[in-house]
Parts: sequence; C-alpha cells; structure tokens
Amino acid sequence: MKIRHRLALQFTVLSGCILLVIFVLVYLLLQNYVNNTFFNQLEDRALITAQVFLEKDELAKKKWKDIEKKYIQTIPGEDGMIYDEENQPVFIEPGALNIPPAIIQTVRYHKKYRFHYKGQPAVGLYYSDNQGNFVIFVTAGNEAGQAQLIHNLWILGGTFALGMLMVFVIGQWFSYRALRPINFINRQVKNIRASNLHARVKKSRNEDEIDELASNFNDLLEHLEKAFHMQQSFVSNASHELRTPLTAIITELEVILQKQRNQEDYIKTLRSVLDESAKLKTITNGLLELTQADTDTYAGKEHIRMDELLWDLREEWASKHPEQLLNMQMLQLPEDATRLEITGNRELLVLAIKNIIKNAFKFSGNQPVDCTLDCQEEQLLITITDSGIGILPEDAARIFMPLFRANNARIYPGFGIGLSMAQKIIQAHNGQISVSSEPGHGSTFNVSFTTHH
Repeated sequence: MKIRHRLALQFTVLSGCILLVIFVLVYLLLQNYVNNTFFNQLEDRALITAQVFLEKDELAKKKWKDIEKKYIQTIPGEDGMIYDEENQPVFIEPGALNIPPAIIQTVRYHKKYRFHYKGQPAVGLYYSDNQGNFVIFVTAGNEAGQAQLIHNLWILGGTFALGMLMVFVIGQWFSYRALRPINFINRQVKNIRASNLHARVKKSRNEDEIDELASNFNDLLEHLEKAFHMQQSFVSNASHELRTPLTAIITELEVILQKQRNQEDYIKTLRSVLDESAKLKTITNGLLELTQADTDTYAGKEHIRMDELLWDLREEWASKHPEQLLNMQMLQLPEDATRLEITGNRELLVLAIKNIIKNAFKFSGNQPVDCTLDCQEEQLLITITDSGIGILPEDAARIFMPLFRANNARIYPGFGIGLSMAQKIIQAHNGQISVSSEPGHGSTFNVSFTTHH
C-alpha cells in the first residue's frame, strides 16, 4: 500500500474513532434527555391524578375543571393507581397496575421515585392531603421518545458514514499535497544515472523536512560522484601501473623470440622479465594489503601508548636504515599517561606511520625527517616533516587515492599505495590525516587522533 493511501486510511480511522466517541456521547446525552423528559411528564401526570381525585373538595370549580381537562389528555398506554396508608388501592379500580408493597414503602421514604415497571417507565409520588397520606403511581410506554431516539440514531449513523467518506477524500487530498514534494524528488532521482551524477535534486524554499531530505540526498550524490571519479581514476592508474610491466615483459619476450639468441641474452631477458614480474607482485600485494586494511583494523584491539609506539619505531628505523636520520621530539606530554593512549591495532598503526616516513625519506633524497608528538586537550597530534620535492597544489587533494602518483614523483620508485593505506588505517582509528606542502620546499603530514582518555 502506498504511503498516500496509508496516511489517508490512518487519518480516516483516527477521525472515525473521534467521531464515534462524540456521536456515542451525543446519543447517550440525548437518550438521557428523552428519558428525563418523559419521567418529568409522568410526574406531572401523577400530580394531576392526585389533584383530580384528592383536591376536588378544596379547589375552585373552574380550576378543578381545568385540571380535569388535563387529566383527560392521557399519555398513550398510560396506567395509574392510588394507594392509601394501608397500601390499598383507592379511587381508581384495580387494573393491570399492581405495585409491590416494597416499592410503595420506597416512595413513602423518598417522596418521589422513578423506576421501571414491566419494562415501562413508572413514577411513584407521595401526596399528603387532608383526607390522608397517599401514594400515586403512573406508568406508560415512551413510544414517541423511543421513535425519536431511533430516528436520531439513523441520522447520527448516516452522518457518521458521510463524514467518514468526506474525511477519507480530504485525507487523500491532503496526503497527495503533503507527499507531492517527495514525488517530485522521486521523479528527479529516477533520471540520475552514472552518466549524470553531477545532477542535483531541486529543493523548495520551505526549509522543512523534505528540503532536509533533498539536501542529504544531494550530499550523498556528491559523495557518490567523488567516489565514482576516484574509482575511474583508480582504474586508470591501476591499468597504467599494471600495463607498464606487462608491456615490458611482452616486449622482451617478443624480441627474444624473433631469432636464435645466445645464453647470455636469454639470461638477461629472463632477469628483466623477473624484475617486471616482481613489480607486478609488489603492486598486487599492495592492493591486497589496501583492501585488508579496513577489515583487519580491529583485530587484536588494544590500548596503545603513542609515545612508546613512536620511540619504538625510531629505534627500529635507526637499526634498519642507519643512513636515514629520523628526529623524534615529544611536545607538551601530559602527566596523565592515559591521555597518550588510543584504542586500535598497533601493527597497523606502525604500518601507517612507517609509510608516511618512508615517503618522506624517499622524496627528500634521504635528508633528515622530523617527527613530533603533541598532546592538545583531547587530541594527539603527530607531525612528520621532510625537505623534499613537495606536492603540487593540483595533486594535493589526490595523493591519498590508490595508485595515484604525482607528475613530479614518477621518477621515484613506488606505486602510489602507501599513503592511501595510511589514510585508511588512520581513519579506521577515528583519526584524520592532512598535508601542507610547497613545491620544492618539502611537505608536512599532520595526523590527529582522539585520545582514549
């Protein structure tokens, strides 16, 4: 079921429940009013009956005649009875009305009593006169009142049905109006394909939730467009990096097969093919490590002291690369050691920082590299600075893309995987990495982590 119809149906059901409660309340109030009115009419008839039979000798003749005329105008199906102090019927011959003594006593106690006798409304009235104390009963069927109630019930039922129909139609119209912006967005989204990811969903000027949805969807499209371009760039770079050694291998083999060669030529060709194959292996291993960086990030999760990690890395670097000077400096270290901790995978963090340091030495011709650690409020800041070739402004935003290599870096060995892997690992540890650089004057990589504390 579409949201439009579901909203209209829910609106109709809710309105129906409210109307039903109101109509039931109206009917009950009307029923109570009709019953009270009829009981009041019976009380008047009981009083007139008492006056006709008990006040004839005390009232003026003209006034008694007026009362007698009223007495004659009976209610359809009316029946009455007068009882004396001995609970004996008087003045009126006993008929179908035979009131139990208990009810007579109740009337004497309460002076006035309303009840139902054989399914009909009845009234008992205590009347004191110079002739004695009497109890007058009058009962009758309220056919007119019941007919009125049934008529009103039909009116209420018809009004309810018509109201429900009107509410459903109005609900459909309102839901259509409310969902029209979503339908407009839906039509636009249907036209967005890979070929026009630059398109954006138009927003209204209402600044409502629909506009917020459109804005969020546009943000998603922007991320998708960037990811799509990155994918295209990755495929292009990967094709180039893989094609180069493959082309070299094919060329070497084609040349060696053109004619008979001596043993030295075959050995030279095989070594060249082996070197190019090693490059292919390095590229594929790097890509495999890049894809595994996300899934392995939280394997062996632990609390890591970043100052200890950096000192261990410096000692390892000094032993393996004595020709490369890595200067390590600690700034503003807190007294609370837990502020130097982050949670994650130690081996992957070492790999990420190593990749940055390795690039710093590679592109600076093994000039000294500075690494500093600083603790600021709730963040740990690691800064790695070199004096190398720097990064061109147009390449700064793309150096973290897999297999991307800047134009001024193509003369150096490598495949453009290290920085991409470092970024993935750092971001997986809730960290951020950025770079500031000036061509010809080196680069500075800034890595920040939120501390465990």
